[in-house]
Amino acid sequence: MQNTPQRGSDSLILAALPAIEAAARLGSFTRAAQELGLTQGAVSRRIQSLESHLGVALFTRQGRAVKITTDGLRLAETATAILRQIETTRLELSGSLTGSLRIGVLPSLGGLWLAPRLQAFTQLHPGLSVSVSTVDADFSAAHKDPVNWDPSLLDIVLTWGHGGWAPLTAKTLFREEMIAVCSPDFKTGHAIEAAADLWTAPRLAHTTRPNAWDAYAEARNIAVAPGHTSAGHASQLAFDHFYMIREGALAGSGSALLPTFLVAKDVTGGLLVQTGPTWGTGAQYAAVGTSTAFGRPAAKAFLDWLVAV
Repeated sequence: MQNTPQRGSDSLILAALPAIEAAARLGSFTRAAQELGLTQGAVSRRIQSLESHLGVALFTRQGRAVKITTDGLRLAETATAILRQIETTRLELSGSLTGSLRIGVLPSLGGLWLAPRLQAFTQLHPGLSVSVSTVDADFSAAHKDPVNWDPSLLDIVLTWGHGGWAPLTAKTLFREEMIAVCSPDFKTGHAIEAAADLWTAPRLAHTTRPNAWDAYAEARNIAVAPGHTSAGHASQLAFDHFYMIREGALAGSGSALLPTFLVAKDVTGGLLVQTGPTWGTGAQYAAVGTSTAFGRPAAKAFLDWLVAV
């Protein structure tokens, strides 16, 4: 009977750990409750009970807004480590992943590259629920790697940039290489024999990379006749997603400058032909997320799988 108070204290702390971890990470009792499948009141009561038991304030409250205290942050860091270890041990014992994985991805990267491959990952982990949503990226030179998504709502985001996502964690998947392609009929119809001939025929452009063709020509030392630069060439069609540009190229609407990984199968299968040298843009495609999210078993398994494919 002498151990009963200690056991009661341990139970109180263990019950509150998920609430502490989620509330600290999300900065909201309401969002923590939604993630844990509890009511906001239940999360609040668990945290308040622990505060009373420990005799410290873990969060300060101003109306509906909450802010974690220094003591709360110390406990939240411990809670994160404990929960991660529990999950790791559970997986080692069960041999399978469960729960959910929330992925954000650029539209073209998701539609043309990730979606056809994702079934292979879910077959490896049938107990895992995977949801995919799209995010945007600004490809213009005026902005550098904006985080235009909520990192607390997505575990991993597959995006494009130059590595400037701090304080988030990033793992490079592959460097961006672009190639000029067109349909076989378009190539024949416009007598495209060399890369410079691309500037005498219709070209398809990306709306947020309006100078990509000129940068490509400069980088690969392609001699473009005066009057045929992007700024002075009125026959370009412009789209805001690579998958639209790809469809235009397949339909014979013009030549396209596209990431190699998006059209590799099209070129191999003869649907598109490469009409110019490969161009390394210096950018990268990366998996980005918080260090906490990256430490979860489901996210770690997905990252390992991404590297393998």
